[in-house]
Amino acid sequence: MRYIGNKINLLEFINSVVEENNIQKGTLCDIFSGTTNVAKFFKNKGFKIISNDFMNYSFVFQNAYIKNNKIPNFQRLNKIIDKPNIFKVINYLNSLKGKEGFIYNNYCIEGTKNSNYKRNYFSTENAKKIDAIRDKIEEWKNSKLISKDEFYILLTSLLEVVPSVSNVAGTYGAFMKINDPRMFKTLMLKVPNLIKSNIKNDCYQEDSNKLINNIFCDILYIDPPYNNRQYATNYHILESISVWDKKIMDTKTGLRPYENQISKYCKKSRCIEAFEDLINNAECKYILFSYNTEGIIPYNEIMRILSQKGDVKIYEKEYRRYKSNCNGNNIKSPLKELLFFVKVNS
Repeated sequence: MRYIGNKINLLEFINSVVEENNIQKGTLCDIFSGTTNVAKFFKNKGFKIISNDFMNYSFVFQNAYIKNNKIPNFQRLNKIIDKPNIFKVINYLNSLKGKEGFIYNNYCIEGTKNSNYKRNYFSTENAKKIDAIRDKIEEWKNSKLISKDEFYILLTSLLEVVPSVSNVAGTYGAFMKINDPRMFKTLMLKVPNLIKSNIKNDCYQEDSNKLINNIFCDILYIDPPYNNRQYATNYHILESISVWDKKIMDTKTGLRPYENQISKYCKKSRCIEAFEDLINNAECKYILFSYNTEGIIPYNEIMRILSQKGDVKIYEKEYRRYKSNCNGNNIKSPLKELLFFVKVNS
């Protein structure tokens, strides 16, 4: 899915650093987990995973992909779906008739035509379909017709497909003035690629600087926000679909309340202090810190802080990433991903 800082194209690069330093097993903590791509990759390789992120939609992904270790059977739905399984349940949700609900009333042109702000994030049909599917998942959860694991898996399937039918350039900080053709595709849930495992993995939804005081890991993987774009505002619709409290502020983009989800790592005045606090309190054998050349923490400050823990190796990879503020022109710009490796002094 389209996501700021998505590491899907850098997984092999990250893994090459782990392998070069002869780390073959143990516990990896992905403390800014986002869409969980790094955590999923190393779970597949047999590491025990600790994942964390402050955003609720990330916590949904974590529960589905990291904490959950099996494909559930959805047997509680047997009075609704004949011989239910994950494929039949997804098909059932895809077949639901759309309804005029929270997303329709707030995030499509037809639903907001009489509102203070006309918002154009979704087509009418897809807005109604999101409402119908999300309400049904919530109804099943509240009626105890699905387990917690099943709830997170179904919600993941919805959250992952929403960006593919959204009228945005990459984030939900604004909708596009000229309709993106993707918004008219029919929203269709897909079965998530779940990861089977016998290892107990843990996931959290906490402030990383608080959680660091309560965990130990072999590898601490750190991938914080790079710039001043707050995830709470840039992905507010995904967060609203995830939480489903149907709260909205009367703004042009229909933000949800986010005062308690502001990251220090997105503020030039606070990011250095936050990073130093995180590193100073880390109990681990190795640190892997992902950053890039447009990050707001200066290079010399990164080196100063990491060097307090041990010798620093620096790996870099040039790549081209999608710019979310390109007005739909798919402009790409060169960028260097920096991966700082520290073997922590004993």
